[in-house]
Amino acid sequence: MMYYHIAETLKPIQAEDVEVWEKIAGILKPEEIEANKLPPMLLPPDSMLCAEKIKGCRLIVEQNRIIGEIHIPARPHQQEKRIVFIWWNSNLLFVDPDGEAGECIERVKNMRPHHADGADDLLLDFYLALIMDDLSHIQNMEERISGLEQMVLDNRTDKFIRQMSQLRKELNQHNRYYAQMNDMVATLQENTTDLLDECSSSRLQYILRRLNRLQEETQMLREYASQVSSEYQAQVDLGQNRIMKLLTIVTTIFMPLSLIAGWYGMNFANMPELHWAYGYPAVIVLSALIVGGCIYYFKKKRYW
Repeated sequence: MMYYHIAETLKPIQAEDVEVWEKIAGILKPEEIEANKLPPMLLPPDSMLCAEKIKGCRLIVEQNRIIGEIHIPARPHQQEKRIVFIWWNSNLLFVDPDGEAGECIERVKNMRPHHADGADDLLLDFYLALIMDDLSHIQNMEERISGLEQMVLDNRTDKFIRQMSQLRKELNQHNRYYAQMNDMVATLQENTTDLLDECSSSRLQYILRRLNRLQEETQMLREYASQVSSEYQAQVDLGQNRIMKLLTIVTTIFMPLSLIAGWYGMNFANMPELHWAYGYPAVIVLSALIVGGCIYYFKKKRYW
């Protein structure tokens, strides 16, 4: 549980010092809501107090307040996280079941000082802090795709399908996350023109451009992952073609021997080779010549 007085710099205050809700920002866990005396307009809907029910990002614009819920997809070594916020007059409340809002506020406090003395400025700074390190995460996913591509080139594909499936799942989740965040910020822009000053409006435009870039980067990675998957499939097809080619050559080499075996296996009474003393060695020599001739022909034509 943390409370701040919203000014150009966030000033931590104690809960008991909050007598009048004016330019106050609070960060509470869902189980702490009832224990704190919050104004009715800062109380989130009951459905938003259950973190498992938050599946995406959306903004609810009511007559006197704005409610938002954010679902941050999981990353390597990091579980999915959820945040709910309520903006009422000059106050902000963050419902923070996973601790992400507290970390974002710490990033906001470390940002370069600028004219930010209202709830609108804090909320926009919060959005920026939320996506501040996402570009490095996208770069990490690109490196993972490059690693999978190198595995395909090196013909080390025993774990390729599982790793690529996991990576494409992450890319889809992040692409949906940025699309929802983009829509969320655009909705905020449409409904708060009378609440934002020129500086805040400019920062809002910057956030939208950054979300667009993040979404475009994610879409490019999805295309890159599809190309690598196509390369893998081409490698699999090439391997299957090599096997089929080898089997075809072996079948072609031994086909004349099957003919000879079938021909001389008839054992008709008047077949001259049946009573010839050199008949058996002659068939062996003939078979060897046929096999040798076929191998020489295929080698010369570079069929293998």
